[in-house]
Amino acid sequence: MRSASLFVLLVAILSYADSSPIARRDAALKGINACMQRKEASSRECKKINTNVQTVVDAYKQGDKTVLPILFKFPYLTDFYGDALLADPDGFLAEVSRLPEKDQGAVVDGLAGRMFGIRTKERFEAIRALLREIPDSHSTKTISQVCSRAVEQKNASFFVSYFPPQTFTSRAADFELRWYSAEMYALGERPLWPPSTEHETIYRLTYLPAFSGPTVVTLTVPPAAEARIAIKTIAGDREVTKLDDTSTVSRDQLVRFSSLLDLAHFWESPPELPSHGRDGAEWIMEGVEDGNYRAVVRWCPGVEHQIADEVRFGDAGRLLFVLAGHKHSGSC
Repeated sequence: MRSASLFVLLVAILSYADSSPIARRDAALKGINACMQRKEASSRECKKINTNVQTVVDAYKQGDKTVLPILFKFPYLTDFYGDALLADPDGFLAEVSRLPEKDQGAVVDGLAGRMFGIRTKERFEAIRALLREIPDSHSTKTISQVCSRAVEQKNASFFVSYFPPQTFTSRAADFELRWYSAEMYALGERPLWPPSTEHETIYRLTYLPAFSGPTVVTLTVPPAAEARIAIKTIAGDREVTKLDDTSTVSRDQLVRFSSLLDLAHFWESPPELPSHGRDGAEWIMEGVEDGNYRAVVRWCPGVEHQIADEVRFGDAGRLLFVLAGHKHSGSC
């Protein structure tokens, strides 16, 4: 009887040892490495990937900073990245700075909130303030600036108002506002709303394709000078903005563009329509004229079976590309 009791006690001790935090961490890391080697989400090794990652996150929160590099392989951990930065800015930024450039970019994007941005304005402001307060003499200053730019660009809607309140009212309104604002901020654009003067006339088309960088075309019509048009686009690396020379626009060209907008009923059209395609591109046309502001967003205007207003809206946008010396290619 005594030997049986000792055996049970020994099994219990061994089981406890196997379930210790270190053992759980090591088992989780082993599972993660096996999954990453297979690179197949459906593989046996990857079925517990989320559980294993959470185990490693828990290990970090309990003080094991050695696991941070493996967690950098999962940029979807946006909340965790923010928590880790706020709790240990020196350690977090130092580890990010040691990553290869490509991996570094993925982590920075994760810190910025990826597609949806940081959850709340308060959290954004806390992260932004921390990154800005890193001293110039600190070894992590350079990477903190990289992180700061990404955090501000992805979450520009928290501190720059490009559109009047309630411009977008669909279920995706918050996402649309964040997306459009982020791209316009990345392009270096200033808000046109509210209009600065009653004499200002500006039309701006922001073109957001699904698989390449955004482009903005701006037509400016001064009260007593030639109309001018300029185009900017961001290259695929999301860093370098290409600037083209500003061109003049003749009176006849200006009349043609205005006629197309009139035919599209631009100033009376709703800002958005319920239908959006899966890929394609978003076209954001803003107008400032006689102290009034208008923003109209359309998905791939002029393609498929759209009404006449949408076709003319697309024609007006494509004309802006032509006037800027860059004929728009493709149906969308």
